[in-house]
Amino acid sequence: MKKFASSLFPPSLRRFLLPQQEAHEESGPDRQMAPPPVLVSGSPATGPVVLASPHSGHFYPEAFLRLTRQPLDILRSGEDSYVEKLAQGAHALGPPLLQATFPRVFCDVNRAAWDLDSRMFHGAIPSFVAPSDRGLAGLGSIPRIVADRRPIYRQRLPFMEAALRIRHYWMPYHVTLADLLEAARAQHGLSLLLDLHSMPDAPQAGSPDFVLGDRYGTSCTPHLTNLAEQTLQGLGFKVARNLPYAGGYITRHYGRPTSNMHALQIEMRRGLYMDENTRTPHSGFTTLSNALTVLVERVLAHFPPT
Repeated sequence: MKKFASSLFPPSLRRFLLPQQEAHEESGPDRQMAPPPVLVSGSPATGPVVLASPHSGHFYPEAFLRLTRQPLDILRSGEDSYVEKLAQGAHALGPPLLQATFPRVFCDVNRAAWDLDSRMFHGAIPSFVAPSDRGLAGLGSIPRIVADRRPIYRQRLPFMEAALRIRHYWMPYHVTLADLLEAARAQHGLSLLLDLHSMPDAPQAGSPDFVLGDRYGTSCTPHLTNLAEQTLQGLGFKVARNLPYAGGYITRHYGRPTSNMHALQIEMRRGLYMDENTRTPHSGFTTLSNALTVLVERVLAHFPPT
């Protein structure tokens, strides 16, 4: 953990952030009520597959809500509600399941740590901030906008606010994920991350039920992507590849087929399992959960026991 932290934080921030390993930017009731930033159950002992749900967290700190100008229902619009519950059947087959407890609108672990829009902050911006096009559009690791490009915050934030969230939320998620994938590769010779997400209808892509993102064949061996596609199509689902979601930072960073590390992002259409207006699961929930279980069962059967 210390080695990872030291590599992520430049010297100008280490003396503020690293000596107090258990510090938290919240205090008082928020700290007492806050769950741990990540939850993980199981271990990669039974196979190389790791399940992860980075965007289904729904703990919204009160201190964060006081900074925002949007109501909670708008802030929740990007939440992958119930995805960790959809994965329970697949998890029961043996793969470990990792989930973030905080929402992506607060800290998005599917972006590089310092992918930030400098317009969010007042004062000097450190030179190590490196925004991507999406970061500049307000969708970095600390998002500036939410649904329909609505601004999240009432005013600009101090940069240290972002640094603390990276330290206490982004980093624990990635430390845990990296450890799970390395353990899977050490035990089984390879690892396969199935990064689970939900999506609204995507008419521009023909409104598929699933979108499989493998960064256009660079983050996962085509054989495994083909297996996932054929399995889901055989179950009656409409499947697309890479459009409109090819995979974000997680898929790109952990998908290294030449190092026997594979990553496949799986987007599931929200209307299949819940009412998007009320965020209430409906009768399709069980059907989709069972489909995800079958998919993981087929993938596990592809690997010989070790």
